[in-house]
Amino acid sequence: MQIERRRLMVLLNALYDQGVKSIPVAHPCADIGELVRIELEDDGLATVRFSQGTLTYQDNRETIPAKHGESAYDDLPDAQTYTRAMVASGHVDLANIDDVIAFADRHGYADLEAGHEPVVIGLDANIMSWRLPERLGIDAEVGDTDDRGRRPTNGYALATGVKEELDWHYNHYNTHELTSAFGDEFERLDSQPAGANREGLLGLYEYRRLRTHRTADVIECDRGDDAIVSAYRRFNEESRKTALLLSNDRGFVERGIAAGIPSQHIEYPVDIPRTATGSWTEATELLYYLAVLFGVITLPKVTLYGVWNGKDGRHWQHEQLDIDCRSPKVEPPLERDLAILEATN
Repeated sequence: MQIERRRLMVLLNALYDQGVKSIPVAHPCADIGELVRIELEDDGLATVRFSQGTLTYQDNRETIPAKHGESAYDDLPDAQTYTRAMVASGHVDLANIDDVIAFADRHGYADLEAGHEPVVIGLDANIMSWRLPERLGIDAEVGDTDDRGRRPTNGYALATGVKEELDWHYNHYNTHELTSAFGDEFERLDSQPAGANREGLLGLYEYRRLRTHRTADVIECDRGDDAIVSAYRRFNEESRKTALLLSNDRGFVERGIAAGIPSQHIEYPVDIPRTATGSWTEATELLYYLAVLFGVITLPKVTLYGVWNGKDGRHWQHEQLDIDCRSPKVEPPLERDLAILEATN
């Protein structure tokens, strides 16, 4: 059974109805084990306990090569990616969140009626996967408005060089080492994106989503920081729009500033807190990112597959996960509620 990212609330409702209010989310390999625990509350809030902070996860991952080999190690997201997923889900703030908001306040909220140039966002490849403009409230469609009803930004400027940098093309073609290391669930990852390539695909499909569902200018350029920054400089000079650059790479940001482009470094925390409180919706975002990045995660009564045999471009486009219901009591209400939502869509 497949479920779209936007429908994952149905899964939480099904577990809650079965009395499962405390949800351990784990990697199938015992050497990694429980990643987070989601405590569902009655008022729509959910407390997330990070069973493994960034540093603990990094230590646990470093034990994998000696026990299970390099292929198993490479299939696990690195500690930085682990942290980025927690930030993207809305549970953890950027380390320099105040600087980023001040940057948006300083350069955004263009007064178009007064003749100001529209302000658009350019995203570097290292943050494309994480839907940060929406998370930060600076997206052109759903971002926060000021007291005059203006959005911080008016669209996106998407560099083709960034898209090419996300095209990593590395798949599993032999899952024997993975199944030996992590369990039989990983048989379903045959011919599917491996390790960091899953983060790259998140970025590729986010690029396509922004291009399709947002006002977006596409800037043709080669890959590499110099080519991308030069293309944005020409865009700002010739388009009567102002692109703001966001990147996790200080060198990229320094190149942007040197070229006269407003540029802001995105800094992630070194570690994450032990707990955070968010909404059920934010809990579903966390489940989506963890399932895709780890390939497989287990919850009580169900196993979520972020990739599986047969997952193709359409599944990626619709942001679908595959659910294996281990409990016969969960599957019927899940199928019923998903069918109702599909019929009323």
